[in-house]
Amino acid sequence: MPLYLLALVIALYRYRLYYDGLLCNFPILIAYTLLSEILGYLIYTFDNFHIVDSELYPYANNFVFNIYDIVFFLYFYYIFWKIVNEVKYKNLILYGAILYIMAVCINAIYQDAIIFPQVFASTIGSIILVISIFLFFIKAKSIHVKEKNVLIWISSGLLIFHLFFPPILIAGHFYYDLYQSLHLRQVHYLLIVAMYACIIIGFLKMRPVKPIMRRD
Repeated sequence: MPLYLLALVIALYRYRLYYDGLLCNFPILIAYTLLSEILGYLIYTFDNFHIVDSELYPYANNFVFNIYDIVFFLYFYYIFWKIVNEVKYKNLILYGAILYIMAVCINAIYQDAIIFPQVFASTIGSIILVISIFLFFIKAKSIHVKEKNVLIWISSGLLIFHLFFPPILIAGHFYYDLYQSLHLRQVHYLLIVAMYACIIIGFLKMRPVKPIMRRD
């Protein structure tokens, strides 16, 4: 949570450089991430914050993160859909987003989204996000937006995290002994650190766009 807070502070500190650009809402997403983590911690830790009416799972907080995942994935699908300038790549991202929404609906039918993590939907979401990132990298040289450098850093962080997150999520849900023996919780934390380190570096390295000089 301190890392999320640091990323939020730096993103707001540099906000004047991109307030009118594609990432203008990105600080809101970071703030939402931080609030989701705080709410999830309170629900899991304190009896007074329990929301789920279940004797077996009174501390269940996965619905907070299941909702968060939908917002998170759709936000970045939109960013990459907006920034790539080739129709076939836009369509791939759009179809991927539709597939993810379908996965969310199917997962909710077979697994209680209030109590359990939506493993199937999150895995599909990560795969589509990784594909979207690769499409962005393929066309990066031809993309001309002032946030391109910070987007490359953000995309690198997302790629590091979401390449490895699905196996960790699957192991944690279906193969908990393996999850414990391989210390995958610690690996998960390291991936979060790597992702947000990339985001923070991207904003710190961001520079004002120099105006194009006209020749009279």
